[in-house]
Amino acid sequence: MKLNFLFVLLLFLMSSCELLHTNQPVNQVKNAQTYCIWKIKSTNVDCDVHYWLGYWAEVESIDWPERRTKIDALGDTDVDILRKVLLSQGKSTPYQNRLRAQIWAEAVFPKLNEGMRKFLKVALYTPSQSLLELESALVTLSKINTQKVESIEEWRLQLERQKLKLEEQQSQIEQLLNIEASILKNGQEDKQ
Repeated sequence: MKLNFLFVLLLFLMSSCELLHTNQPVNQVKNAQTYCIWKIKSTNVDCDVHYWLGYWAEVESIDWPERRTKIDALGDTDVDILRKVLLSQGKSTPYQNRLRAQIWAEAVFPKLNEGMRKFLKVALYTPSQSLLELESALVTLSKINTQKVESIEEWRLQLERQKLKLEEQQSQIEQLLNIEASILKNGQEDKQ
């Protein structure tokens, strides 16, 4: 939802900037040059920022298994790597796949122009990194919690065993005291 809002906001801002920076009528703005995301510009559709924002918006509605299939079908070109990164950004993406996407993003960043690199770092890379760190922290805390629960259970069992030993020792002491009392009583009766 946030990504969709960010997409619409970015699209609106880019359109507004294009209108402000040109003295052309609105109908001529459509013929303006496209903003290419790559350092080395080309005339391919995969150069146009609008294409990538649309692709990213479409990815949000695809569930993880389908996105995983699409990722597996892609190659190792810069365009495919960027597609893999965008396909790996949904909330349902498993930890390892999100981590792999961070590595792919780091590989493709040097090939993007400065503006797009900054945008993707802020809009995609940094939030994904934060999610990875949170997931890692949760897993670590969960492991620590499990260990603590196991330790507490072990201590409880030890206390239970010690309690049983103490009850047994108390019973033995009471038996010895009864024997001693009986001996003393018999000794006093013998004196009388």
